[in-house]
Amino acid sequence: MAIRGRCPREQAENLEPEFLGKFATKSTDMPAARREYPQNPDRFRTEFDRDYTRIVHCRAFRRLRHKTQVFIDPLNDHICTRLEHSLLVASVSRTISKALRLNNELVAAIAVGHDLGHAPFGHEGERCLADLAKDHGLNFAHELHSLRVVDRLERMYEKHPGLNLTFAVRDGIACHYGEKVKQKLRPDRKKRPTRLNRPQVGGRPATLEGCVVRLADVVAYLGRDLEDAMMADVSIVTKNQLPPIVRRDLGSDNRSIIGSLIGDIVANSTGDFIALSNSGMKALLALKKFNNERIYSSPKVKERFRQIQLAMRVMFGEVAKLIAAAKKKGEKDKRLFAGNREYWVDVLRLFLTQDIRDWRQEKPAQLAVDFIAGMTDSFFIRAFQEMFLPYGTV
Repeated sequence: MAIRGRCPREQAENLEPEFLGKFATKSTDMPAARREYPQNPDRFRTEFDRDYTRIVHCRAFRRLRHKTQVFIDPLNDHICTRLEHSLLVASVSRTISKALRLNNELVAAIAVGHDLGHAPFGHEGERCLADLAKDHGLNFAHELHSLRVVDRLERMYEKHPGLNLTFAVRDGIACHYGEKVKQKLRPDRKKRPTRLNRPQVGGRPATLEGCVVRLADVVAYLGRDLEDAMMADVSIVTKNQLPPIVRRDLGSDNRSIIGSLIGDIVANSTGDFIALSNSGMKALLALKKFNNERIYSSPKVKERFRQIQLAMRVMFGEVAKLIAAAKKKGEKDKRLFAGNREYWVDVLRLFLTQDIRDWRQEKPAQLAVDFIAGMTDSFFIRAFQEMFLPYGTV
Protein backbone atom coordinates (compact mmCIF):
# COMPACT_ATOMS: atom_id res chain seq x y z
CA MET A 1 0.00 0.00 0.00
CA ALA A 2 1.41 3.38 -0.99
CA ILE A 3 2.13 5.84 1.82
CA ARG A 4 0.94 9.36 1.18
CA GLY A 5 2.71 12.54 2.15
CA ARG A 6 6.17 14.01 1.82
CA CYS A 7 9.21 11.76 1.66
CA PRO A 8 10.91 11.67 5.10
CA ARG A 9 14.29 10.94 3.51
CA GLU A 10 14.10 13.99 1.26
CA GLN A 11 13.12 16.14 4.22
CA ALA A 12 16.14 14.90 6.18
CA GLU A 13 18.47 15.52 3.23
CA ASN A 14 17.13 19.02 2.74
CA LEU A 15 17.82 19.86 6.39
CA GLU A 16 21.43 18.64 6.36
CA PRO A 17 23.00 21.84 4.94
CA GLU A 18 21.39 23.77 7.77
CA PHE A 19 22.29 21.50 10.65
CA LEU A 20 25.58 19.94 9.56
CA GLY A 21 28.89 21.78 9.71
CA LYS A 22 31.21 22.86 6.92
CA PHE A 23 33.33 19.68 7.01
CA ALA A 24 30.51 17.17 7.48
CA THR A 25 29.69 14.56 4.86
CA LYS A 26 26.20 15.03 3.43
CA SER A 27 24.03 12.03 2.64
CA THR A 28 23.87 13.08 -1.00
CA ASP A 29 27.60 13.77 -1.42
CA MET A 30 29.32 11.80 -4.15
CA PRO A 31 31.38 9.64 -4.17
CA ALA A 32 30.73 9.22 -0.42
CA ALA A 33 27.20 7.89 -0.96
CA ARG A 34 27.98 5.81 -4.04
CA ARG A 35 27.27 2.07 -4.05
CA GLU A 36 28.86 -0.52 -6.29
CA TYR A 37 25.41 -1.79 -7.28
CA PRO A 38 23.06 1.20 -7.86
CA GLN A 39 19.77 1.16 -5.97
CA ASN A 40 16.75 3.40 -5.82
CA PRO A 41 16.68 5.72 -2.77
CA ASP A 42 14.77 4.60 0.30
CA ARG A 43 11.62 6.49 1.26
CA PHE A 44 12.46 6.86 4.94
CA ARG A 45 16.22 6.49 5.40
CA THR A 46 19.21 8.43 4.13
CA GLU A 47 21.95 6.40 2.47
CA PHE A 48 24.13 6.18 5.59
CA ASP A 49 21.20 5.33 7.85
CA ARG A 50 20.35 2.59 5.38
CA ASP A 51 23.88 1.20 5.79
CA TYR A 52 23.53 1.21 9.57
CA THR A 53 20.38 -0.89 9.29
CA ARG A 54 22.03 -3.37 6.93
CA ILE A 55 24.97 -3.87 9.27
CA VAL A 56 23.02 -4.40 12.48
CA HIS A 57 20.78 -6.92 10.70
CA CYS A 58 23.63 -8.95 9.18
CA ARG A 59 24.82 -12.25 10.65
CA ALA A 60 28.41 -11.12 11.19
CA PHE A 61 27.15 -8.41 13.56
CA ARG A 62 25.10 -10.90 15.56
CA ARG A 63 28.11 -13.15 16.03
CA LEU A 64 30.07 -10.38 17.73
CA ARG A 65 28.19 -11.08 20.96
CA HIS A 66 30.21 -14.28 21.37
CA LYS A 67 33.60 -12.93 20.29
CA THR A 68 36.33 -11.95 22.72
CA GLN A 69 37.28 -8.34 23.31
CA VAL A 70 40.17 -8.95 25.77
CA PHE A 71 39.19 -11.74 28.15
CA ILE A 72 38.62 -15.09 26.44
CA ASP A 73 35.12 -16.57 26.83
CA PRO A 74 34.52 -14.75 30.16
CA LEU A 75 32.33 -16.37 32.84
CA ASN A 76 31.41 -12.90 34.13
CA ASP A 77 28.52 -11.63 31.96
CA HIS A 78 29.53 -8.02 32.61
CA ILE A 79 32.89 -8.36 30.85
CA CYS A 80 32.92 -6.57 27.49
CA THR A 81 32.41 -8.56 24.29
CA ARG A 82 33.18 -7.49 20.73
CA LEU A 83 29.51 -6.61 20.16
CA GLU A 84 29.38 -4.34 23.19
CA HIS A 85 32.63 -2.71 22.15
CA SER A 86 31.16 -1.89 18.73
CA LEU A 87 28.15 -0.25 20.38
CA LEU A 88 30.43 1.70 22.72
CA VAL A 89 32.43 2.98 19.75
CA ALA A 90 29.16 4.07 18.14
CA SER A 91 28.18 5.91 21.32
CA VAL A 92 31.50 7.73 21.67
CA SER A 93 31.58 8.53 17.94
CA ARG A 94 28.09 9.99 17.94
CA THR A 95 28.82 12.19 20.94
CA ILE A 96 31.90 13.66 19.24
CA SER A 97 30.10 13.91 15.90
CA LYS A 98 27.13 15.76 17.38
CA ALA A 99 29.37 18.27 19.10
CA LEU A 100 31.30 18.91 15.86
CA ARG A 101 28.11 18.99 13.72
CA LEU A 102 29.17 16.01 11.63
CA ASN A 103 27.00 13.28 10.12
CA ASN A 104 25.81 11.11 13.01
CA GLU A 105 24.30 8.48 10.74
CA LEU A 106 27.62 7.99 8.96
CA VAL A 107 29.69 7.62 12.15
CA ALA A 108 27.13 5.18 13.59
CA ALA A 109 27.25 2.97 10.50
CA ILE A 110 31.05 2.90 10.42
CA ALA A 111 31.24 2.19 14.15
CA VAL A 112 28.87 -0.79 14.24
CA GLY A 113 30.64 -2.30 11.22
CA HIS A 114 34.26 -1.62 12.08
CA ASP A 115 35.01 -4.96 13.83
CA LEU A 116 32.88 -7.37 11.78
CA GLY A 117 36.05 -9.08 10.54
CA HIS A 118 37.59 -9.82 13.93
CA ALA A 119 38.70 -13.42 14.49
CA PRO A 120 37.66 -15.41 17.57
CA PHE A 121 39.74 -15.02 20.74
CA GLY A 122 40.51 -11.34 20.27
CA HIS A 123 43.85 -10.03 19.08
CA GLU A 124 45.63 -13.28 19.88
CA GLY A 125 43.27 -15.09 17.54
CA GLU A 126 43.98 -12.45 14.92
CA ARG A 127 47.75 -12.89 15.30
CA CYS A 128 47.45 -16.67 14.93
CA LEU A 129 45.25 -16.41 11.85
CA ALA A 130 47.52 -13.76 10.32
CA ASP A 131 50.53 -16.07 10.72
CA LEU A 132 48.66 -18.97 9.11
CA ALA A 133 47.52 -16.76 6.24
CA LYS A 134 51.06 -15.52 5.70
CA ASP A 135 52.30 -19.12 5.44
CA HIS A 136 50.01 -19.46 2.40
CA GLY A 137 50.90 -16.14 0.76
CA LEU A 138 47.82 -14.34 2.11
CA ASN A 139 47.28 -11.33 4.34
CA PHE A 140 44.89 -11.13 7.25
CA ALA A 141 44.14 -8.03 9.31
CA HIS A 142 40.76 -7.56 10.95
CA GLU A 143 40.38 -4.04 9.53
CA LEU A 144 40.65 -5.24 5.95
CA HIS A 145 38.77 -8.44 6.66
CA SER A 146 35.86 -6.36 7.96
CA LEU A 147 35.72 -4.80 4.50
CA ARG A 148 35.80 -8.27 2.92
CA VAL A 149 32.90 -9.30 5.15
CA VAL A 150 30.63 -6.44 4.02
CA ASP A 151 31.77 -6.61 0.38
CA ARG A 152 32.00 -10.35 -0.21
CA LEU A 153 31.15 -12.73 2.62
CA GLU A 154 27.75 -11.48 3.78
CA ARG A 155 24.93 -12.64 1.53
CA MET A 156 21.83 -10.52 2.04
CA TYR A 157 20.77 -10.16 -1.59
CA GLU A 158 20.29 -12.64 -4.41
CA LYS A 159 21.68 -10.49 -7.22
CA HIS A 160 25.04 -9.60 -5.72
CA PRO A 161 27.38 -10.49 -2.85
CA GLY A 162 27.91 -8.34 0.20
CA LEU A 163 25.80 -5.62 1.79
CA ASN A 164 26.38 -3.10 -1.01
CA LEU A 165 27.33 -0.32 1.40
CA THR A 166 28.25 3.24 0.47
CA PHE A 167 31.86 4.15 -0.20
CA ALA A 168 32.12 6.36 2.92
CA VAL A 169 31.03 3.53 5.25
CA ARG A 170 33.20 0.92 3.54
CA ASP A 171 36.18 3.27 3.69
CA GLY A 172 35.63 4.10 7.36
CA ILE A 173 35.46 0.39 8.21
CA ALA A 174 38.70 -0.39 6.36
CA CYS A 175 40.55 2.60 7.87
CA HIS A 176 39.49 2.39 11.51
CA TYR A 177 42.98 1.20 12.59
CA GLY A 178 43.18 1.75 16.34
CA GLU A 179 46.60 0.32 17.18
CA LYS A 180 48.61 3.49 16.54
CA VAL A 181 47.15 6.80 17.64
CA LYS A 182 47.85 10.02 15.76
CA GLN A 183 47.48 13.30 17.63
CA LYS A 184 45.95 14.93 14.55
CA LEU A 185 44.23 13.07 11.74
CA ARG A 186 43.03 14.68 8.52
CA PRO A 187 40.75 12.95 6.03
CA ASP A 188 42.04 12.03 2.59
CA ARG A 189 39.54 14.05 0.58
CA LYS A 190 41.01 12.94 -2.75
CA LYS A 191 40.38 9.24 -2.13
CA ARG A 192 38.05 7.51 -4.55
CA PRO A 193 36.21 4.14 -4.34
CA THR A 194 38.77 2.39 -6.53
CA ARG A 195 41.33 2.79 -3.71
CA LEU A 196 39.39 0.19 -1.74
CA ASN A 197 40.18 -2.42 -4.37
CA ARG A 198 43.61 -2.66 -2.74
CA PRO A 199 43.23 -1.12 0.74
CA GLN A 200 46.10 -0.82 3.19
CA VAL A 201 46.03 -1.09 6.96
CA GLY A 202 46.37 2.32 8.57
CA GLY A 203 45.35 4.41 5.57
CA ARG A 204 43.64 7.74 6.22
CA PRO A 205 39.83 7.74 6.05
CA ALA A 206 38.18 9.68 3.23
CA THR A 207 35.81 11.54 5.57
CA LEU A 208 36.07 13.40 8.83
CA GLU A 209 33.47 11.02 10.23
CA GLY A 210 35.82 8.13 9.48
CA CYS A 211 38.54 9.96 11.42
CA VAL A 212 36.17 10.34 14.38
CA VAL A 213 35.45 6.60 14.53
CA ARG A 214 39.15 5.79 14.27
CA LEU A 215 39.93 7.79 17.40
CA ALA A 216 36.68 6.88 19.16
CA ASP A 217 37.69 3.21 18.84
CA VAL A 218 40.71 3.88 21.06
CA VAL A 219 38.74 6.03 23.50
CA ALA A 220 36.08 3.32 23.84
CA TYR A 221 38.38 0.39 24.51
CA LEU A 222 41.01 1.92 26.80
CA GLY A 223 38.71 2.86 29.65
CA ARG A 224 36.43 -0.16 29.28
CA ASP A 225 39.32 -2.65 29.20
CA LEU A 226 40.64 -1.00 32.35
CA GLU A 227 37.23 -1.34 34.00
CA ASP A 228 37.01 -5.02 33.04
CA ALA A 229 40.49 -5.70 34.42
CA MET A 230 39.47 -4.10 37.73
CA MET A 231 36.30 -6.21 38.04
CA ALA A 232 37.92 -9.52 37.09
CA ASP A 233 37.58 -12.31 39.67
CA VAL A 234 41.27 -11.96 40.40
CA SER A 235 41.76 -8.20 40.11
CA ILE A 236 44.47 -7.57 37.55
CA VAL A 237 44.94 -3.86 38.25
CA THR A 238 43.74 -1.26 40.75
CA LYS A 239 43.08 2.46 40.43
CA ASN A 240 46.10 3.29 42.59
CA GLN A 241 48.41 1.61 40.06
CA LEU A 242 47.44 3.97 37.24
CA PRO A 243 50.14 6.46 36.16
CA PRO A 244 49.76 9.86 37.87
CA ILE A 245 49.26 11.62 34.52
CA VAL A 246 46.28 9.39 33.77
CA ARG A 247 44.65 9.92 37.16
CA ARG A 248 45.23 13.66 36.99
CA ASP A 249 44.24 14.39 33.38
CA LEU A 250 41.77 11.63 32.53
CA GLY A 251 40.52 10.09 35.76
CA SER A 252 40.64 6.58 37.14
CA ASP A 253 37.42 5.00 35.88
CA ASN A 254 35.84 4.38 32.48
CA ARG A 255 33.25 7.15 32.76
CA SER A 256 35.83 9.80 33.64
CA ILE A 257 38.29 8.64 30.99
CA ILE A 258 35.71 8.70 28.19
CA GLY A 259 34.35 12.09 29.30
CA SER A 260 37.81 13.64 29.54
CA LEU A 261 38.97 12.38 26.15
CA ILE A 262 35.76 13.35 24.37
CA GLY A 263 36.00 16.86 25.83
CA ASP A 264 39.64 17.14 24.75
CA ILE A 265 38.89 15.95 21.20
CA VAL A 266 35.95 18.31 20.72
CA ALA A 267 37.90 21.30 22.06
CA ASN A 268 40.87 20.67 19.76
CA SER A 269 39.13 19.56 16.53
CA THR A 270 38.48 23.05 15.16
CA GLY A 271 39.08 22.45 11.43
CA ASP A 272 39.05 19.67 8.86
CA PHE A 273 40.82 17.32 11.28
CA ILE A 274 40.33 15.39 14.51
CA ALA A 275 42.89 16.16 17.19
CA LEU A 276 43.96 15.80 20.79
CA SER A 277 45.80 18.41 22.84
CA ASN A 278 49.42 17.77 23.81
CA SER A 279 48.39 16.92 27.36
CA GLY A 280 45.49 14.76 26.19
CA MET A 281 47.75 12.84 23.84
CA LYS A 282 50.36 12.24 26.55
CA ALA A 283 47.74 10.99 28.99
CA LEU A 284 46.13 8.71 26.38
CA LEU A 285 49.48 7.20 25.42
CA ALA A 286 50.33 6.68 29.10
CA LEU A 287 47.06 4.81 29.60
CA LYS A 288 47.60 2.79 26.44
CA LYS A 289 51.09 1.79 27.60
CA PHE A 290 49.74 0.89 31.04
CA ASN A 291 47.01 -1.32 29.52
CA ASN A 292 49.52 -3.01 27.21
CA GLU A 293 51.91 -3.83 30.04
CA ARG A 294 49.53 -4.54 32.91
CA ILE A 295 46.41 -5.92 31.19
CA TYR A 296 46.98 -7.22 27.65
CA SER A 297 50.31 -8.80 28.62
CA SER A 298 49.19 -10.06 32.02
CA PRO A 299 49.36 -13.81 32.81
CA LYS A 300 45.58 -13.80 33.42
CA VAL A 301 44.90 -12.65 29.84
CA LYS A 302 47.67 -14.73 28.22
CA GLU A 303 47.22 -17.99 30.13
CA ARG A 304 45.29 -19.64 27.25
CA PHE A 305 47.27 -18.20 24.35
CA ARG A 306 49.34 -21.35 23.77
CA GLN A 307 46.16 -23.41 23.51
CA ILE A 308 44.69 -20.92 21.02
CA GLN A 309 47.81 -21.10 18.86
CA LEU A 310 47.83 -24.90 18.74
CA ALA A 311 44.08 -25.25 18.24
CA MET A 312 43.90 -22.66 15.45
CA ARG A 313 46.80 -24.20 13.56
CA VAL A 314 45.34 -27.72 13.51
CA MET A 315 41.84 -26.42 12.77
CA PHE A 316 43.13 -24.35 9.86
CA GLY A 317 44.80 -27.40 8.40
CA GLU A 318 41.67 -29.52 8.77
CA VAL A 319 39.36 -26.94 7.18
CA ALA A 320 41.72 -26.17 4.28
CA LYS A 321 42.23 -29.90 3.60
CA LEU A 322 38.50 -30.56 3.53
CA ILE A 323 37.86 -27.66 1.14
CA ALA A 324 40.74 -28.69 -1.14
CA ALA A 325 39.37 -32.26 -1.35
CA ALA A 326 35.91 -30.96 -2.21
CA LYS A 327 37.30 -28.75 -5.00
CA LYS A 328 38.88 -31.61 -6.94
CA LYS A 329 37.42 -31.85 -10.43
CA GLY A 330 34.72 -34.48 -10.84
CA GLU A 331 34.83 -35.41 -7.16
CA LYS A 332 32.62 -34.57 -4.22
CA ASP A 333 34.13 -35.09 -0.82
CA LYS A 334 31.64 -37.27 1.05
CA ARG A 335 32.42 -35.69 4.38
CA LEU A 336 31.53 -32.21 3.11
CA PHE A 337 28.51 -32.97 0.94
CA ALA A 338 26.99 -36.13 2.42
CA GLY A 339 24.70 -36.07 5.45
CA ASN A 340 26.70 -36.42 8.66
CA ARG A 341 26.56 -35.73 12.37
CA GLU A 342 29.30 -33.12 12.39
CA TYR A 343 27.62 -29.78 12.93
CA TRP A 344 30.68 -27.76 11.95
CA VAL A 345 30.84 -29.53 8.57
CA ASP A 346 27.21 -28.64 7.92
CA VAL A 347 27.98 -25.00 8.71
CA LEU A 348 31.02 -25.04 6.41
CA ARG A 349 28.99 -26.54 3.56
CA LEU A 350 26.31 -23.86 3.90
CA PHE A 351 28.97 -21.15 4.11
CA LEU A 352 30.52 -22.28 0.83
CA THR A 353 27.40 -23.08 -1.17
CA GLN A 354 25.07 -20.31 0.05
CA ASP A 355 27.38 -17.45 1.02
CA ILE A 356 30.35 -17.72 -1.35
CA ARG A 357 28.67 -19.63 -4.20
CA ASP A 358 31.68 -19.32 -6.52
CA TRP A 359 33.87 -20.83 -3.82
CA ARG A 360 35.57 -23.21 -6.25
CA GLN A 361 37.33 -20.18 -7.73
CA GLU A 362 38.92 -19.27 -4.37
CA LYS A 363 42.04 -20.73 -2.76
CA PRO A 364 41.28 -23.29 -0.03
CA ALA A 365 43.55 -21.35 2.34
CA GLN A 366 41.59 -18.12 1.75
CA LEU A 367 38.30 -19.89 2.39
CA ALA A 368 39.74 -21.43 5.56
CA VAL A 369 40.74 -17.95 6.74
CA ASP A 370 37.26 -16.62 5.95
CA PHE A 371 35.52 -19.48 7.74
CA ILE A 372 37.64 -19.39 10.89
CA ALA A 373 37.60 -15.59 11.12
CA GLY A 374 33.81 -15.73 11.13
CA MET A 375 33.67 -18.14 14.08
CA THR A 376 32.65 -17.10 17.55
CA ASP A 377 34.75 -18.30 20.48
CA SER A 378 32.08 -20.83 21.46
CA PHE A 379 31.59 -22.20 17.94
CA PHE A 380 35.36 -22.58 17.53
CA ILE A 381 35.51 -24.67 20.70
CA ARG A 382 32.56 -26.81 19.63
CA ALA A 383 33.99 -27.35 16.15
CA PHE A 384 37.38 -28.29 17.59
CA GLN A 385 35.77 -30.84 19.90
CA GLU A 386 33.88 -32.38 16.97
CA MET A 387 37.04 -32.52 14.87
CA PHE A 388 39.42 -34.09 17.32
CA LEU A 389 37.63 -35.52 20.36
CA PRO A 390 35.71 -38.82 20.26
CA TYR A 391 32.00 -38.90 20.94
CA GLY A 392 29.27 -41.54 20.95
CA THR A 393 27.68 -42.61 17.65
CA VAL A 394 24.62 -44.54 18.93
